[in-house]
Amino acid sequence: MEQSLLLSIVTPERLMVSDKVDQVNVPGSEGDLGVLYDHAPLLTAMRPGLLSYQKGSETIYLVVSGGYLEVTDNRVTVLADTAEFLNEIDRKRAEEAKARAEALLTKPDLSEEEFRKAQKKLFRAVARLESADLKK
Repeated sequence: MEQSLLLSIVTPERLMVSDKVDQVNVPGSEGDLGVLYDHAPLLTAMRPGLLSYQKGSETIYLVVSGGYLEVTDNRVTVLADTAEFLNEIDRKRAEEAKARAEALLTKPDLSEEEFRKAQKKLFRAVARLESADLKK
């Protein structure tokens, strides 16, 4: 009997992954979590960070900027705000985005909404930069 998970990773722009996998690891809002075959049903928010999945002996990595994870009946659905495979990350662009977000956060007259948006941009840029170092 096959003991795999059906993984779907979707962004507003495209379907990133639709495949049978052995394990999924996600950056949950309260900490990292792993999903294996027969995992209990789960719905949680994700924070920006590194998502990985294993298929046989291969581990594939993506950077997500947040979103939601749902686990039901050995189906794992990731609805990500944005997602990039490691080979798609442009390090220079990520460094520039980090610098812009840091500059925004130093402004004293930011509204609460502007602060949250700038903070989210900073978290995404940091996740992209940290993950870019994993590229082979």
